[in-house]
Order: sequence, then structure tokens, then C-alpha cells
Amino acid sequence: MNLRTVTGEIPVEAVTLADGHAHAWIKPPPNVMDENAPVLDDYDSILAELEDFKRAGGAALVDCQPGGCGRDARMLSHLSETSGLYITAATGFHLKRYYPMESWLWTATQKQAATFFTEELTVGTTETSGTVRAAAIKIGYDGLIEGQTRTLVEAAAEASLQTGAAILVHTEKGQNAEALLPFFANLGIGANRLYLCHMDKRPDIGLHRELAKAGALLGYDTFLRPKYNPEENVWPLIETMVKDGLADSVALGLDMAAPGLWAHQGGEWGLLALPQLILPRLRAVGIDEATITRLAGQNVARRLVWDTTNH
Repeated sequence: MNLRTVTGEIPVEAVTLADGHAHAWIKPPPNVMDENAPVLDDYDSILAELEDFKRAGGAALVDCQPGGCGRDARMLSHLSETSGLYITAATGFHLKRYYPMESWLWTATQKQAATFFTEELTVGTTETSGTVRAAAIKIGYDGLIEGQTRTLVEAAAEASLQTGAAILVHTEKGQNAEALLPFFANLGIGANRLYLCHMDKRPDIGLHRELAKAGALLGYDTFLRPKYNPEENVWPLIETMVKDGLADSVALGLDMAAPGLWAHQGGEWGLLALPQLILPRLRAVGIDEATITRLAGQNVARRLVWDTTNH
């Protein structure tokens, strides 16, 4: 099985340690509706951190910024080639507030959006004139699927059906995540094609078990955010999911969209949190190395491999 990156396809086995929810570059376009939209565009400090991560055993980043709200696949390609890290790119859409009011996405038809997403997956991202293709489809979900968001979600499902690409879901603290699986099932998308991000912000272990047993991959990424009480939430979640035999349904990431989380921009840990904080903690609670490799790399890599069984 091969995983698509911004510099070409690689075997999934190469992803031994990954930030399963990364933001390597964000440069929002002018007139974004949210004046506090994250900006991450200091190339030198970003590159230095990626190189640190690589030296510490890092292999890959799953970049989750879709086009039109700050992604630049050209920069992802430069950062990947220079650092030696594998990076994947996403098409799709984020929450409306991260776009300019005039963004075409918010008036697009389902067919127009589906065609655009599919072309970014099969031909190439708009900013690279076809040299870098996206690996997955991102959708922004605030707990409601209605209006233009519904149109875009249905377009994402169509692009997934056309290509076999997985769908990464930005959830707002896991809000109404339970509605996603039946909605996508009605569109022909199985839970095994879904990666539900930020689910540790809603530490309902019963819900997590249900979603995992149905086949969804759950993203946990609050390790560096004290306001989400990682000691009381994400760490117990991981231990329980592993104990319950559901380790293959969890992917770990850092979601470092804010510059202040990067060590080279003033943060305490940055990307080195994965090899130097999280992996030792997993070992300390008795999780075996094979399971750790799945949690911190293989699970997300395998989810992003396209399912071409019906194509």
C-alpha cells in the first residue's frame, strides 16, 4: 500500500512517526472573515523545527489545511524536500469563517465543488499547476450539516466515491460527531473512510468506543493545550482505548496551527513533543512498541491510502 505525499508516493511502512494532524504552513488570503484566523508563515523557523523533528525520528506530517484558506502546496513541497519529512496535502473545505466573503466555495454547486475536489486529488492542487496532488479531503463541521455546508459535504463524499480518498473531518470539539457516520453512510461512504479530528475535546469514552467499533479513525491532538485538560482527558482516553482493543482506531497529532505552539516560535515543546514527551509517556503506561507505532504513525497512514476496491 502506498501513501501519496507532496513529493510522491511512499509505502505506508515508511510512516514510523507522524504528526497525524499537522499544519506546516498557513497564509490566509486577504479579507478572511475571521480576523484571528491562524497564520503560520515564518519559513525559516518552520523548517528548523521540521529538521529537528526529522533528526528525532519523525517521518511525516499530515497537513490538514485545505485550499483557499491558507494552504500553499508549493511551500509544503519545499518544506518536505528540504527537511526530508514526508508531508501530505488536503483538498476540501474548512469552516466558512476562514475564507474571504467572496470565496467561490460558498456559492458553488455540488457538481462544481465535487469536480474541484476531485481534480485536486487526481490532477493537482491549484497553486502548483498540477505538480502536487492532494492525498485526502478535509471538511469543516461545526455540528450541523445544512445549507452550503451540506452542499460541500455532499461534494466531498462524491469526490471520495470517485477516487477512494479518505475524508478528514474537523469537528468542533467533537460536537454532534455521532451524526456523521449515518449521514455519510447514506451517501455511500463507510466509516472506514472517515478520520474524525479533535475528538479528545469531547472525552466521552462510550461515544469513542461506538465510533471506533463502527470503523472510524479518531484523532487525539490536545496534548499541548492545557485548557483541554490533557491529563484528565486525552491520556485516560488513550489508555482505555488501548485496553479495550481499539488502538487501531486512534491517531495522535499536535494540531499546531498557532505559532506559539512551535518551539522555534516560543513554544515549550513543538513537534518534539511527539518523540520526547508523548512516546515516552506511552511507554511509561505499558503500551508496547508495535501499538505505539500504530497510534503515532501507521493508523493515520493506512487510513489515507485510497480505497480503490470499487473503482
